Amino acid sequence: MSEKILSISVAAYNLGEMIEDNLKSFCDSGVIDDIEVLVINDESTDDTVKRAEKYAKKYPKSIKVITQKNAGPGATVNNGIKNATGKYFRMVDGDDWVNPKDFAKLIEKLKKLDVDAVFTNYTPFHQRKQKYLPTVKTDNMIPNVVFDFKDYEYHWNPPLRMHHSIFRTDIMKKHVKLDNGFYTDTEYMFYPTPYLKKVIYLDLDIYQYRVGMPGQSTSPEKMRKNRANHRKILDKVLQFYEDVSDKLEPKVDYYLARQVAGLIINHLDILLLIHDKTMTQDIKYLYAEIEKAHPEIYKVLRKDIKSRIIAGSGYLLTQPFSFYLRERYKHI
Repeated sequence: MSEKILSISVAAYNLGEMIEDNLKSFCDSGVIDDIEVLVINDESTDDTVKRAEKYAKKYPKSIKVITQKNAGPGATVNNGIKNATGKYFRMVDGDDWVNPKDFAKLIEKLKKLDVDAVFTNYTPFHQRKQKYLPTVKTDNMIPNVVFDFKDYEYHWNPPLRMHHSIFRTDIMKKHVKLDNGFYTDTEYMFYPTPYLKKVIYLDLDIYQYRVGMPGQSTSPEKMRKNRANHRKILDKVLQFYEDVSDKLEPKVDYYLARQVAGLIINHLDILLLIHDKTMTQDIKYLYAEIEKAHPEIYKVLRKDIKSRIIAGSGYLLTQPFSFYLRERYKHI
């Protein structure tokens, strides 16, 4: 067994003091000797590296700063996977952090486990409002019970996300290579899935997810700007699903199909937020393309109420939905 039980890949680009919030949370957990934190510096131009190296000097056996040529968020995760030596692996974005108390409990539990994936809870923290939002658990997993992922009854509310997930490192090294751009969370969740057997859910609040910041990949501005990259990821995931779907157990196949459908709905939201003169035509084309090229995915997609209403209206309701979504994002 590796000396380190968990490797954490921390994407770092011009984070300033937020990188210290991130690293301090691991140090405060009391289990720093059991983990490795790989700070992947994507050629920051501020003092991010200086701040991170302060922690690396204090904990040289546990914290390492790796600088790469600026290549994007996906490349930082790829670099983290490449350099990981722990038995398990997870992402923690550099502007987020972990709950030290529950993180310490997690590490002690990981030492006794031999599974392919571990799912935990996460809590969003609204930066602008300076308050924690409700903790997000998994939809229907029984805590502390190892089960076979092929038996997982996926309900999609809430969806499993990167913030929930820890994977066995050797699965990541063998099967996961992310696109260099934004929206790497989706690929991170997709590519290990066909290789998961034994998994477990631990009712621990681990990931502290900072939201409500301008410039986040989930902000309307970034979603508009990165529309092409989001579509690129969608196409890659659709192709991945088509390549593996006939080899999957039925419930795993459904899980991936629902995740793909969720990504299509995210792309629908991007088109609605852009609200340009081609919006309705672009949405019609997207849904027609999915129906023709990926009929099984389209069946799952039509179970979503927003998709069902928009497509069922002959796309006449795109304008009202666009107005509603743009108004809603003003308050996020």
